[in-house]
Amino acid sequence: MYQQQPAQLPPQPPPLPAPSSELASVTVASRLPDFWQDQPRLWFIQIEAILKPQKLSDEAKFNLVVTRLGKDVIKQVSDILLSPPETDKFGTLKTRLLTVYEESENRQLQKLLSEIELGDQKPSQLLRYMRDLARGKIPDETLNIMWQGHLPSSVRAVLAVTDVKDLESLATIADKVLENTRPFQVSEVTSEPMSSEYAKLQAQIAQLSIQVVELQRSRYNYRNHNNYHRQRSSSRSRNPTPHRDSKSTNGLCFYHNKFRHRARKCAEPCSWKNKNVTNSTNPGN
Repeated sequence: MYQQQPAQLPPQPPPLPAPSSELASVTVASRLPDFWQDQPRLWFIQIEAILKPQKLSDEAKFNLVVTRLGKDVIKQVSDILLSPPETDKFGTLKTRLLTVYEESENRQLQKLLSEIELGDQKPSQLLRYMRDLARGKIPDETLNIMWQGHLPSSVRAVLAVTDVKDLESLATIADKVLENTRPFQVSEVTSEPMSSEYAKLQAQIAQLSIQVVELQRSRYNYRNHNNYHRQRSSSRSRNPTPHRDSKSTNGLCFYHNKFRHRARKCAEPCSWKNKNVTNSTNPGN
């Protein structure tokens, strides 16, 4: 009996490739970090650095940023998301987020003056954070004083005797000094006597550092002035003593002027011998 063969379906065409713009969006989205509420401006700097090479549309960039916002952040921009502007969607969203989450200049100055400390940071890391808070409104001279005020005394002692003026170079020196002194630091639970001993050790390290710098600085001066002192001392030894060369008004040398007939020495020119000769030839005088 003849059996009817099932009809074969025509081969299906391969799926169409996704548009290149969609692929770019998917790839870029995986590289975007979640929104930084504490550093919104730095977050946008990184986001724009990732998005710029892709040459995406304004709406595509807007949608990518929205995907990186958490629930609390979405609440702050809900009106923009529900009724987005016709143009510059990305810029409008960026402005709102910066307005809401970026600290004011007064708040940043307050943190700079009273709410920062070194902690476990390197001195160079603290300096960069203070620069970010200052926003170029505080000169380096003032920032240097404020920055060093947060450093340990052993580090400040070394910076005080260095001839380096550049703030970044000072930060590099401070990193090295702190790196060499931190192994001696004790934990917060250390007893008071041990903390006192550590403070003494820090002071000794700072004093030794100062002495090393002073010795290096004085070495040059010692070499330059050593010959000068030798020459001066040699000159004094060659020159006769002033009082030995001085003569009194009667023409006597120092010895005869002071000791008269008891003098055992005589320094020319001296009229004592001539005087004796005259007295011996004129005994009646």
